[in-house]
Amino acid sequence: MEATLSLLEERGYVGLSFAAVATRAGTTKPAIYRRWASKRDLVLEAVFRTQGDDVVANTGDLDADMRTMVRWSLEKLGSAVGRAALAGLLAEPPGTVGAPTDQLAHVWRRMDQRFGEAIAKGEIREDLDTTSLIIMHAGPAMLATALYGEAAVNDAWVERIAGMILDGVRVQER
Repeated sequence: MEATLSLLEERGYVGLSFAAVATRAGTTKPAIYRRWASKRDLVLEAVFRTQGDDVVANTGDLDADMRTMVRWSLEKLGSAVGRAALAGLLAEPPGTVGAPTDQLAHVWRRMDQRFGEAIAKGEIREDLDTTSLIIMHAGPAMLATALYGEAAVNDAWVERIAGMILDGVRVQER
């Protein structure tokens, strides 16, 4: 994973190869191919690996939990490695990227569960498509860091984005 991350940052997605990863990691190409069927799979796992706990803190405080989710999106998608991965993945022909890795699928399930709980508690609107709500975390992190750099996207930015998302999904009192 470390070899993949460092090479991705140095060379970008296009310049990343299984041969280079194997050399950097001190192993062989067949050993890499035994675990990952494609460069896409290797990059997705290396860049977006998580156990989910750092993504979806289910503290019972929706505002704090939303900030945790926005911060994870920023850390993964807004980092230099994340942007390099995304540039390459977005350049893949349509339909070839496929389903998220097991780790990303785990994160999405945890986020979906957290939003489902918020709907059940009446904290957010019940008519929401939770998949779209999950995706709403990614766009701001990618665009803001691409335009302004990592240094411009700080805790105050996380607070603003989390607040805007919540303002759009909260149940409105009549």
